[in-house]
Amino acid sequence: MGGGSDENPSGLQSCMAACCGLEIKQPHFVNEWMLSTKEPKAPSLFQRLCFCQCGPSVRKPSGIEAVPQLRGLAGVMVQAGDVSTAGTLLTFKWANWDLVKRQADLQVFGGFSGCGRGSEVGLWTESVNPLWCFLMNFGRVGNYTYRIKFSEDYRRADIGISGNPLILCCSCLCIPCMPGWFSVPTCIMAFEMVQADDSTDGSSWKRNSSACGSDFKLSYNLQEVFTPEGQPAKYHDKLAMAPQQVMITY
Repeated sequence: MGGGSDENPSGLQSCMAACCGLEIKQPHFVNEWMLSTKEPKAPSLFQRLCFCQCGPSVRKPSGIEAVPQLRGLAGVMVQAGDVSTAGTLLTFKWANWDLVKRQADLQVFGGFSGCGRGSEVGLWTESVNPLWCFLMNFGRVGNYTYRIKFSEDYRRADIGISGNPLILCCSCLCIPCMPGWFSVPTCIMAFEMVQADDSTDGSSWKRNSSACGSDFKLSYNLQEVFTPEGQPAKYHDKLAMAPQQVMITY
């Protein structure tokens, strides 16, 4: 599967993606398909077989947009910067948000969320290529999850990484219903989000990374391209960084 163009994906591309439980989308319409509350579509064969999801999963708003300092995260955000995943689009609109704990859990590519229930798919895009076909489903089966814990003033957040590492054992690849029980120690890998100085509404963040206890360094900027209502946002011009076609899980 190649990078594609402004046109719709070819029949072969769509077929290959569907076989992997993925869809190819055009980023220009991301406000329609990522933020949509329309009638949910039937689950993919991947969802049916691996997660016992027999019917559509209704998206439930997280409510994070009710926090003025975080409102932008409920829109569509783009990873902007000199990084291999530049142009990735994502949203916190359907994350699991706990206002009391100031904590958001985001299953990056979906995952197990209870027998018969759907996982939150279609919240995170990647470019159209065979490697991401594998990695997106590997992360989905392994319940790759980010737990974002915000400070009291909502100016920064620690990002915990969790998953089910047992999928690395061939005998466990067919048991995707195990939650992300293992948290990656921060001494090995740590992520954080720091709201930009000129941002007060969650529309611009600096996403920093640390490996093996080193100092945090900027990985990319996370900026809002569409508001929670689907309207062009302050950094809408950054949408041009997205590939001409992107993939999402479904």
